[in-house]
Amino acid sequence: MLYEKFEKHWKIWLWIPIILLILSVGVIANNIFTTGSFMERDIELTGGKSITFGISSADVDAIKSELPYASVHVTSGVGKNLIIEASVDRNEDEIIAAVSRHASVIGSPTVRTVGPSIGNIFFQQTQIALILAFVLMAVTVFILFRSVIPSLIVILAATADIVITIAVLSILGVTLSLAVIAALLMVIGYSVDTNMVLTSELLKGRGSVSSGIKRAMKTGLTMTSTIFVALVAMYFLSGSLIIEQIALVLIIATLFDAPTTWMTNAGVLRYWLKKRGRE
Repeated sequence: MLYEKFEKHWKIWLWIPIILLILSVGVIANNIFTTGSFMERDIELTGGKSITFGISSADVDAIKSELPYASVHVTSGVGKNLIIEASVDRNEDEIIAAVSRHASVIGSPTVRTVGPSIGNIFFQQTQIALILAFVLMAVTVFILFRSVIPSLIVILAATADIVITIAVLSILGVTLSLAVIAALLMVIGYSVDTNMVLTSELLKGRGSVSSGIKRAMKTGLTMTSTIFVALVAMYFLSGSLIIEQIALVLIIATLFDAPTTWMTNAGVLRYWLKKRGRE
């Protein structure tokens, strides 16, 4: 019943991810003009100090009040960690003392310092890695399908998934870190899997286009649902900031992968196949 309603208005549905893509490009363009980067960068990519505390409890508001110059984050999960990020010139002993006054600290804190020059090198290298990964993904898609239009449609859907994910992360205030970069690299690969399932099914030419989309949707949504549940568990139970960031990026990408695949990709493919005489 739900699929029949979706099928009836597919021409309208296919524009929703495209509109989201246009809005997301606007968000990213604004970031580039204001900060010089498509996302605000973490200390790993700009330089700074990161101090991690194992805690049983903490008054986060009091810590933020005493350390207004620092970024304060508490991880979720069974074992909680408090992460304080500040510029390189900040006194780490002062930060440790402030946290100790307002939190029950377990063990000794871990201090990590990244110099500004190293951070900039990391940022340049990660940008190259993202671009190279996307280009290789596009080449692989073209080699597999050996047809320009279906390949371009898959790449468009993957591009929309990545760009929308970056825009949402930026709106949520998530900073660009090495963990986020690693997750975005995963998104580049993950974002094409359901699109390739859909495109492969329709290019086989078995039955009508509508029945092919329905078959692919059953497989694709099962995959997406399973991955989504695993990622949510990873986010809430990990207790690690790195794993939490990776899970958050993939959760957002998973949520937007469904509409980009089953609304836009399916709709544009349907148009293309109808022009070729398939119904």
